[in-house]
Amino acid sequence: MSDVTAFLAALRDVHPDMARYGLNGGCFRVYLLLKQAFPDAEPWYDSDHVITKIGDCFFDIRGEVQPESEVGATYLLMDPLIFNRAYSWDQPLLAPGHSDGGSK
Repeated sequence: MSDVTAFLAALRDVHPDMARYGLNGGCFRVYLLLKQAFPDAEPWYDSDHVITKIGDCFFDIRGEVQPESEVGATYLLMDPLIFNRAYSWDQPLLAPGHSDGGSK
């Protein structure tokens, strides 16, 4: 899986904050990028973080990882029904009553 680790190393080099972003809300988007480069990629989720399974190995922005949850949950294949919510994990929540900039 050296192609995957090389891809992730190049991704981390894109911007100094990329590794932090990939661990703080951007993990699903890291999966989406990996899916473009490695079509057999699958998202696995533990209620806190998405890792990507390619072949028999798991990856996140750091490179190859073990599928051991830091929050004590079990990683499961991510249900596509949660994909829509996952797109916004890296976006700040709007405060109640805050306009999103739409017209009145």
